[in-house]
Amino acid sequence: MAKFTKMLSAAWLLTMMAGLTGCDDNEKKPATAVAVPTVALTVGGTVTGLSGNGLILQLNGANELAVNANGKFNFPKPLTKGSTYAVTVKAAPAAPIKQTCTISQGSGSIASAAINNVAVACVTNSYAVGGTVSGLSGKGLVLQLNGKNDQEIASNGNFIFTGARLPDGSDYSVAIKSMPAKQKCEIKSVNAAFDRETLNIAAVTCTKKGRR
Repeated sequence: MAKFTKMLSAAWLLTMMAGLTGCDDNEKKPATAVAVPTVALTVGGTVTGLSGNGLILQLNGANELAVNANGKFNFPKPLTKGSTYAVTVKAAPAAPIKQTCTISQGSGSIASAAINNVAVACVTNSYAVGGTVSGLSGKGLVLQLNGKNDQEIASNGNFIFTGARLPDGSDYSVAIKSMPAKQKCEIKSVNAAFDRETLNIAAVTCTKKGRR
């Protein structure tokens, strides 16, 4: 009887040790890590008003991106978390028309999400238009731009059509609406510029009537 009791005790002890060993293994087993998807910290936004070709944006003075259409854009190279960003216009659209593009919300620092709110707005360049007058000696010379913008000319020299600007690439026509009573005036087209904002498109020469 004593021998049987000892055998039961030994069997119970082995069972307990096996159970403790199993618990220890479960406690030491590391928890399964949950995979977190990586977010590419890129910089992008939207372009509006683009009508020409040649727009090139630049990120942090190095990464260039050519944009040929309105809509979403995105610099392909990601940045690191906490880094700063600055989007600038390296080249403005130049063909078939010239445009000026401005950027808003184009700089800041990246926290934990991609930047997608940079706004690039493009507008077509416009110019004041005018020309030169020579030989004028009387009153009554009135010029007209595109059949509606009248400009009275009182003296020789440069003139500008007041309040009229033409978008780059647009057609134009300058005509003589009325002339001084004793003079005859003629127009020759020219292709020049007084400055970056004003086009010199017409040269008007006046002479006395009957003079050859």
